[in-house]
Amino acid sequence: MALSKEQILQAIDAKTIEFNVSEWGGSILLRGMTGHARNEYEHWAAQQTQQKVPDYRGIRERLIISCAVDENGKPLFTQDDIESLAEKNADVIDRLHSKCQEICGMATDSVEVAEKN
Repeated sequence: MALSKEQILQAIDAKTIEFNVSEWGGSILLRGMTGHARNEYEHWAAQQTQQKVPDYRGIRERLIISCAVDENGKPLFTQDDIESLAEKNADVIDRLHSKCQEICGMATDSVEVAEKN
């Protein structure tokens, strides 16, 4: 049976995981990006590629901001938090960034698996 427009729009289709960050004393919820969040992220990245000297500072933090949510599924951070997140431990940010890439299908191994299928 084909889904109706309402059924599609009401479906909760983004995977959410709890990711432990022992350095912070707990865990954080990460959700796969929405279409809107991916559009914004890709728009920012495309703007950088058009610069003579692209400025990718904050690229990891931007992805984390796009994926981190509270228990109600609302964004945990805003773009105003990029600098604050950039002050956190680089190893933690790298781990979070990698997990975000994975759940968004952006990780290298995710692309390779998709290509095989």
